[in-house]
Amino acid sequence: MTEDERQDQPQEPEAEQPEAEQPEGEEPRAEEPEAEQPEAEERPEAEERPEAEERPEAEERPAPRRRRAKGAERGEEDVIPGAHLEPDLVLEEERQPDEFAEYAETEGEAPPEEETPEEEGPPAEPEPVAREPLDLAADARYGATGKRKSAVARVILKPGDGTYQINGRHLDEFFPRIKLQRMARQPLEVAGYGSRMDVVARIHGGGVASQAGALRHGIARALVEADPNLRLELKRRGYLTRDPRVKERKKAGLKKARKRPQFSKR
Repeated sequence: MTEDERQDQPQEPEAEQPEAEQPEGEEPRAEEPEAEQPEAEERPEAEERPEAEERPEAEERPAPRRRRAKGAERGEEDVIPGAHLEPDLVLEEERQPDEFAEYAETEGEAPPEEETPEEEGPPAEPEPVAREPLDLAADARYGATGKRKSAVARVILKPGDGTYQINGRHLDEFFPRIKLQRMARQPLEVAGYGSRMDVVARIHGGGVASQAGALRHGIARALVEADPNLRLELKRRGYLTRDPRVKERKKAGLKKARKRPQFSKR
């Protein structure tokens, strides 16, 4: 067939597929998802935002507040753990003022020398014995020998006014230090003869400190000869004790008493 004949023939309508009957006033299904999609997308965003905003607020609230609110609604009181226990501690405010009164009295009776010792100052003078000194004869003489380290003191006591003559010199000249002067005067002051007896002594050997110790030792021994009742008091104070501390002798092969030469292995 030619093209002209084909154009003259009437065209048959194409078989149309039967479409499902749709009620009037409704849009086709194909168009519904296109129109509903933006609404569906907008709704979850609008719905999810308030939920997301509300959740952190609910989570940020501290748990103890909720518990307190519940307890307050029920009418219950907050219970403190361990409130029923009795404390064993005694506070300073609850202590009785007279509790340590005995200890305070004993501390107050302590000598002031122990609390504030004076290193530079001279030692305190000993208290004299509470007894009456004997009446000595005018021509009485009491001699003794005292020793300390390598110093030796030969002492003679006689009635007088309390003057000291050591190797022909006064006590202040022979012992310039006040500490050594007080050390030499201790036995007579303790016995109560400080102003009733004179001391004549000859000392040789040792140094100044050891000579003062030897003089005190000799005076104490001479006082015991004059008055035997003073022995206990002088012994208690240590005036009759011969101090055995001396310099140790040098040994052969050593530089000093204990010092050794440097060791060399080779």
